[in-house]
Amino acid sequence: MQEKTGNSNSVSFFREAAPYIQGHRGKTFVIAFAGEVLASPQFPQIMRDLAIISSLGVKLVLVHGTRPQIDERLHHTNTPIQIHKGIRVTDLPTLLAAQEAIGFLRIRIENQLTHILNQPFVSSDGLGIISGNFITARPMGIHDGVDYRFTGIIRRINHELIQRQLDANNIVLLSPMGYSPTGEAYNLRYEHVAIVAAKALTVDKLIFLSHQAVNIPRKLTLDEAQTYQHEFILPAIEALDSGVDRVHLIDAQIDGALLLEIYTRDGVGSMISADKFEQMRRATVEDISSILSLIHPLEQKGTLVKRSREHLEMEIHNFHVVTRDDQVIACAALYNTDDDQISELACFVVHPDYRGYQRGDKLLEYITQLAQQQGKTKLLALTTQTTDWFRERGFIKGSIDQLPPNKKTLYNYQRNSQVLFKKITL
Repeated sequence: MQEKTGNSNSVSFFREAAPYIQGHRGKTFVIAFAGEVLASPQFPQIMRDLAIISSLGVKLVLVHGTRPQIDERLHHTNTPIQIHKGIRVTDLPTLLAAQEAIGFLRIRIENQLTHILNQPFVSSDGLGIISGNFITARPMGIHDGVDYRFTGIIRRINHELIQRQLDANNIVLLSPMGYSPTGEAYNLRYEHVAIVAAKALTVDKLIFLSHQAVNIPRKLTLDEAQTYQHEFILPAIEALDSGVDRVHLIDAQIDGALLLEIYTRDGVGSMISADKFEQMRRATVEDISSILSLIHPLEQKGTLVKRSREHLEMEIHNFHVVTRDDQVIACAALYNTDDDQISELACFVVHPDYRGYQRGDKLLEYITQLAQQQGKTKLLALTTQTTDWFRERGFIKGSIDQLPPNKKTLYNYQRNSQVLFKKITL
């Protein structure tokens, strides 16, 4: 009976994971882990899980910490450890200890991942691990009369070069060390490296692996997270304050924690987000003025068909909006057609100031789920200028003859819109 139960659990996990495997393929994750995680017995298995995630098509940027490894070297040489307001003061002996620790850890991570990526159980065609001088830094300077010396802050991260490595199916490893144009080296906080990388690359997930239990609720808003005083929550709050939408905190001591968090519905960690300030919902008549303001510039350019206030009032039940601090920053409409299997996606707009962090993708996913709940098997879109964007997200070109009768009758040959369809998996 135990064997049957184990098989059943494996099948259930695979069935639950399947849509997430497909959904995360091609997405970019930054996964950061403290030096304590590197020193833990679980780390070899974490490396294997990272290799599996990469082989499933996720673009990975790994960021590692060094605190205990630096401390160990300083203890060995009887060098004082200097911390001010939670930040290490990096004098020259500490800088040398940091460089030694980073070199050792970088080699260890690269060695383990390279070995795993060449194992038969990992589909590793084209996968490699790349590290390098991706970060330009400057000195943190003097605060409260304390000279932080070779402790630095990030001036720039070379996200274009990182992106090229990710596009070549490589895993990118970032160490907490930055360099000035004049050749100075600066010790950095690994949490800050992860946050800056996540922002620069507009990643889909920022994940912090903690070396201690994450005993907080599974889902928190930024305001709720700020009521907790746990040290491991602070990087998540910093990331959200910096503009990252969502941060995952995972206990690295849980076997398979990364796989469970990424590929199951409920996960095993905690997600902190700014969702209180940004949400998707059905539009109401109170949103009409905001929607008109949002779509007006595109109507003026001819990208969208003009809609009057009266027309919008009649069809507001078909509209859905994304709001941030009660401001409408995106909208989309979902219409029924004469074909019971096809819904039309229309008036799909994201405000120019909010086109980062995959808001368009999230809104498309939301609309697709609504159509799916209605029992539809296809989503129709007519577009004159965003064909490539839709095709990159699974839409394929169709013809006017494939349009449902009511849409074929109303088709505007002067606009010559492209006809696109996307299959919806029920």
